[in-house]
Amino acid sequence: MALATRPVAIPIRRGSGFSAALQWWHLLSLDAPTVAALWSWSMARAMHIRLPWSALLLLALGTWIVYVADRILDGLRIQSAAHLRERHFFYMRHRSKSLFATVMVSLVLVWLVATRMTAAARFEDMALFGVALAYFCLIHICGPLCESLCESSIERWFPKEMVVGMVFAAAVAVPAWSRLQGQRTSLIPVATLFASLCWLNCTAIEKWERAPPAATHLSTTPLAHATTRWAQRYLSFVSCAIALMAAIACTRSILSADSVTMPLLYLACMVSAILFLAFDRSRLGSFHLRIAADAALLTPLLFVLVTR
Repeated sequence: MALATRPVAIPIRRGSGFSAALQWWHLLSLDAPTVAALWSWSMARAMHIRLPWSALLLLALGTWIVYVADRILDGLRIQSAAHLRERHFFYMRHRSKSLFATVMVSLVLVWLVATRMTAAARFEDMALFGVALAYFCLIHICGPLCESLCESSIERWFPKEMVVGMVFAAAVAVPAWSRLQGQRTSLIPVATLFASLCWLNCTAIEKWERAPPAATHLSTTPLAHATTRWAQRYLSFVSCAIALMAAIACTRSILSADSVTMPLLYLACMVSAILFLAFDRSRLGSFHLRIAADAALLTPLLFVLVTR
């Protein structure tokens, strides 16, 4: 009963108020909604679209519900107790409060969908919802069955990190995409780069959390999909490749006389990729690296004053 012996205390470390705020930002699952809303707003501004507050709120609330549900469901899987982290134990300790908050937020989300969402965005979000639902079924229903029947993890053949990155990036792009008329192809390059960063984010987290403190080798993640293991082994190369592609896209955008916002968004992608490279070579613990992985995606904040 390893699950019963592991402490479930809130892992807030002593330190500066800013450091503690980042830890709560992560534990309360506010990291992913912040990243989603920030990048959705940035993509819309780059395409000269002013998103209503309701679109960003809807995206943030929907993202929060998905992440809280995923962490609660992960905590219910006794077989995976060895892979649970502080965020999972936080929701195990506060499960009833979290479920109540999720129900309340879901009611607000339903009201926003019914009264504020455009028909085009509703149609495209329903498609993404179907993909997300299939993901939940695979991970939280088929996954435990696969582990119990054939003693093998579903992640060995299902590229979880890649799917999460693609779905997350698609959801972030939908508010701008659904409001574009004939310029949708202009959004594809930055959305693709952001999807690559989201995949890198998931891959890096998987590497940093499963590796022992002394080393981060491929052998420490035997249950991951082949694409994830490859990206973990060559994380520095992948980070540099994304940074290079972002730099090329930024240069092309400047030469094609785009508005200043789009090159800055490409520059934000490049900075994020470089941050992942730096964090992978740092000596931070897995808990702080997990926070840093999402903080690395906040780079559009560096240029928010210019893009207003």
